[in-house]
Amino acid sequence: MRFIATILLALGTLIGSAQAVVKALDLSSPQGTSIWTCLGGRIDPAFITSYNQIRASGITNIDGYFFPCTGSSHNCKSPQTQVNEIVNFLKANNILVKRLWLDLEPSSSGSPCKGWDYGATQNTALAKEFIAAIKATGLKWGIYANGNQWATMFGSRGVNIASDLPLWAVQFDGVPTLGSVNTFMGGWTTAFAKQYGASTGGCAPAGAFDLNVFTE
Repeated sequence: MRFIATILLALGTLIGSAQAVVKALDLSSPQGTSIWTCLGGRIDPAFITSYNQIRASGITNIDGYFFPCTGSSHNCKSPQTQVNEIVNFLKANNILVKRLWLDLEPSSSGSPCKGWDYGATQNTALAKEFIAAIKATGLKWGIYANGNQWATMFGSRGVNIASDLPLWAVQFDGVPTLGSVNTFMGGWTTAFAKQYGASTGGCAPAGAFDLNVFTE
């Protein structure tokens, strides 16, 4: 299990009368002080220190996401225990996040993680356990997932695990709009957020950040 800071920086409202969205960045590893100075904030490698500095700079639009521990080759804690540990970590360190995201993705080819390898039926049952656990926290949650990977994990693109929660859709097409999402699965027909590409340089090396749009 990994808990990752997802820094959502409002960088300007996109044009659109139906739904206002904000551009955002996310990263899963520290990028150094100079990058955040360039973007208008400051961050250090330590998560709590980073969070405190970002809050102090006036940035409050901060989400978090975590990759649950799964996989038959790992001695993973139960979904309830994993979720409890995250919630307790936030409370113990007085960390306020706008929303938390459960990352439902299979391991990449060759990855030592080897997650979600139980087969479609058991994967689905396990995912539903995680959903029940996160809903019980009383916090705001959503699901981060790639529609093109859904059938690989759960046996069918139509398997509905949590369509009542907001979807952060992964669709790398370079189009920064929510209305352009067309890779739906799991009962979702709209996206709360979209990850559409990676940074190409500027404040940070190419690929240092993923680029997103979020519902305002």
